[in-house]
Amino acid sequence: MSAIRDEWGENSPLGRLWVAVTALAGERGRELSVEFVCEVAAERFGGAGTCLVVIGTTGVAKLRSASGELGRRIPEIEVTVGEGPIGDAFELASPAVVTDLGTAQALRRWPLFAPLAVEAGARACFGFPLAVGVVRVGVLALLHGTPIAPEAAILREALLFADLVLAMLLGEQVAAGGKVPGPAEDEFPLVGPQVHQATGMVAAQLNTDPDTAFARLRARAFADGRRLSELAADIVARRTRFDPDPDNR
Repeated sequence: MSAIRDEWGENSPLGRLWVAVTALAGERGRELSVEFVCEVAAERFGGAGTCLVVIGTTGVAKLRSASGELGRRIPEIEVTVGEGPIGDAFELASPAVVTDLGTAQALRRWPLFAPLAVEAGARACFGFPLAVGVVRVGVLALLHGTPIAPEAAILREALLFADLVLAMLLGEQVAAGGKVPGPAEDEFPLVGPQVHQATGMVAAQLNTDPDTAFARLRARAFADGRRLSELAADIVARRTRFDPDPDNR
């Protein structure tokens, strides 16, 4: 990680952050890693959870790191309903700063995501894209259980954490020969192996393609008010099946 110090300078804001986080890792007897930086970000900004979503070479989003129940729950909700601030931050390569998910404005922007996120306990979400030029690697999201409007200085510092995570991910990517780093063996996939298996089973039951089957799976989870992972478990265990007739569930 000396490249950060060399390229931006030890006295630059990013360089100083790298030095501070490195020192903190040493004090705690921890290895300096992307996951550790995300933990420090969660502590620093007092959130109810954080999540780091990375996008692999196949375009599949994976949860590289998460803290707190919201850190896992919110990305899953986004996958289920197909909308949300994390996805917007990635697609637009621009921060998504949502101070209160319970407002009418948030409901208009994400009519499916916002009420489910509030029900799960999230009231504010700040998604920072990990991007440089046209290269987009993922999103670092900070989640809060109460509405909060952070000061500009806090947002600038959060952006520095995102820049540090991006630099570390790109360093891993170079070391891995150009492959975008993700969870080892899908350790933290947004769509886990059981969901993949359930999608295949639904595709067979409906005699359709995997994309359509996954869309039906997401729609069923949303309609039933259930987690995608819970519904998938029932399908794999053959407690639930899909009928070709959409009116006969």
